Amino acid sequence: MASFDPILREVEQRWPKNGEARRLFHGRGHMYPGLEHVTLTAWPPYIQLALFAEEEASWIEGLVDGLVNQVEELEGIVLQERAGRATKSSAVYGDVPETLIPLDHGLKYKIQPLKNQNVGLFLDMGHIRKDLTPEFKGARVLNLFAFTCAFSVYALEHGANLVVNNDMSRGSLEIGSDNHQLNHHDSRSVRMLPHNVFKSWWKIRQLGPYDVVIIDPPTNQRGSFVAEKSYGQILKRIPEFAVDGATIIASLNSPFLGSDFITNQMARWAPDCRFISQYPLHPDFPDAFPERALKVQKFKFR
Repeated sequence: MASFDPILREVEQRWPKNGEARRLFHGRGHMYPGLEHVTLTAWPPYIQLALFAEEEASWIEGLVDGLVNQVEELEGIVLQERAGRATKSSAVYGDVPETLIPLDHGLKYKIQPLKNQNVGLFLDMGHIRKDLTPEFKGARVLNLFAFTCAFSVYALEHGANLVVNNDMSRGSLEIGSDNHQLNHHDSRSVRMLPHNVFKSWWKIRQLGPYDVVIIDPPTNQRGSFVAEKSYGQILKRIPEFAVDGATIIASLNSPFLGSDFITNQMARWAPDCRFISQYPLHPDFPDAFPERALKVQKFKFR
């Protein structure tokens, strides 16, 4: 049983004084031996403690006590116990409401840490949203596999003319609509396509063409998307809906496929897309094995 002292040291240094959400401790990046199964995320004034393997009750209780003593403004802690696709979440300190509204880069998002395995906001893409700020101004943005629409919320806040969100999950897009409302966005500038992307090309083309395209698919979603088979089928469509000079953001979060997977797929299926750069990992998500972590690359179409 590893000491949780490194966790408390990181929390002391990283607790956000500006009230914004952030990853406090990222054991999943294998930077802390013996704590690879632990992550902590701040959703001020709450903390989410996620365990990806079983841990002794006494260890959990000790860590919770340490957090309560260390973070003066802490109002609650959610424990998320994950075993594959099975997830159990419960409040282990304080009174945690089912819905929280944290801030990320000054914008509001609806999350549900007591209900969902993926609570509703991926903080590891926040630096990429920020990097695209100048390219969103006046743009038409296509957000494929949009989940709860964090990219489109950020894009519209920073001057996009239209955002089009596509995701199979109607429930995720409904939360995305809530996120736009939370930030007082004009609903006339938002389109939601709750369909399988491979059955939506006509509608996607009709609402385009696009200046910025975000491609952020699951690695393996049974019955709809398998990266090795499906990624190229999206990339080959880029010339149908992207303007000349469009920015293309392509991501992959797989421990089994390296960054060359995206570049090779792009070279094969969309050779008119020119590689610009690969984004570094978000500083709050360090990883000893970056090729196993999130890969995000930037391209220009023609």
